Amino acid sequence: MISPLRFSESLASRLCHDLVAPLGAIQTGLELLSQTPPSHITEFKEILNLILHSTETATAKASFFRAAFGTSGNSLSLQEIKNIAATYLLHTKLDILWGEHEDSTLLKGWGRLILNSILWLNECAPRGGTLEISFPPANPLTILLHLKGESLIFHTGTLEILQEVPLPDDLTPRNIPCYLIRYLLEEKKATFSLIPNPSGDEVKIEIRPASE
Repeated sequence: MISPLRFSESLASRLCHDLVAPLGAIQTGLELLSQTPPSHITEFKEILNLILHSTETATAKASFFRAAFGTSGNSLSLQEIKNIAATYLLHTKLDILWGEHEDSTLLKGWGRLILNSILWLNECAPRGGTLEISFPPANPLTILLHLKGESLIFHTGTLEILQEVPLPDDLTPRNIPCYLIRYLLEEKKATFSLIPNPSGDEVKIEIRPASE
């Protein structure tokens, strides 16, 4: 059983790890800006662009983590989920395609589960790819995630965390999104299944209420 303290430590470590790079770039950019005469227009604009890009990245990550890791994610609409995910993935190599949902109000409360799934699957595709998220009309609370990419990577322990009983005790900052997915599945009384087993360039996932 993972203690709340250990879980909090790993989550904090993950947040710091993901935010330190863009924040460090902002600091570096400001230092360079202070040393660059305004008369050097080209260099001045390049540094400003660096600061702007890093600020946008840090803001997108902070907004995404606030929704994915915090309770605010439980009240998101489907459109809000799409917007947060699109902004977060803007500077990554993953494209995301959304299917239509007949009654998206049914997805209220499922935002954190969807966002953490996106976070995990994005890290499975470091070379880029396409993630399709759809909602079968016959089962309005079923979520299908289909990731296609080149040389997908399933980091050690992640699939075991999502599938094994009892829950493995190897929590790290890298696999903490999978722990959150597992906890959220239990909270929603939902199931997670791979269709079929993942390959090097494709994985299909189905999330549905256990009663379905």
